[in-house]
Amino acid sequence: MAQFSVVEDEGVRFVRIRLDDDSVRIEAGALAAYHGRIALQASIPSVGTMVTASLSEERAVRPLLTGTGDVVLESSVGGFHIMELRGESWIIERGAYWASDDEIQVSAYRERMLNALWAGDGFIDFCTRVKGAGRVVLTARGPTREVELAAGETFAAEGKGVVIARSAEVTYRVRRPARSLIGSWLSGERALRVFTGPGRIVVAPRPYWGAFMLEKLGARPEAANALRPPAPKPEHERAGVA
Repeated sequence: MAQFSVVEDEGVRFVRIRLDDDSVRIEAGALAAYHGRIALQASIPSVGTMVTASLSEERAVRPLLTGTGDVVLESSVGGFHIMELRGESWIIERGAYWASDDEIQVSAYRERMLNALWAGDGFIDFCTRVKGAGRVVLTARGPTREVELAAGETFAAEGKGVVIARSAEVTYRVRRPARSLIGSWLSGERALRVFTGPGRIVVAPRPYWGAFMLEKLGARPEAANALRPPAPKPEHERAGVA
């Protein structure tokens, strides 16, 4: 399979992928550069995929890169998280998918309507579902970690983007911070996103400084491609072979 790594340089981070007769799928617009014998393929999406994309912030087309060489994806003042799937299914927060092995199935997933309404996301809230065996790269606002939830154990977050992914068996609900309306109003919080185990979640509870500043300006950190890294040298040049 392809080799994924996160590189930090000049205050930003980007993902480098090494292909050896492999294929990877990336988010539309995520490519910065590639070097080697690599072909890019972007197929025309189905009508259903285009309708789903029009109702969400997800892209209808996710290009496939195939061959041998190095791929560099766009940089961000936010962060990235690389996780490995072993046949299970995960639900990824809207806008958090960045890249994955070709063996990973990528599709749309619609959240429950009541959850979407309570969270302020409208009547329809589409996320990304990934399933299979391989690696998936996620974008995040800051440092990430995976949390294992036991049966009945909960993790609650006030804002969107704190929990960027959850395994399919995790239950997700949006509810009031307190049992009473007055208590919820006095708490100063509008609603809580509650994740209940068993299962795993990926969380990014605090942003990097650059991402924090962008959030205050109303921008998404993964959209700030502050530095486009140079195309990597071929393998034989890095090894010093003529």
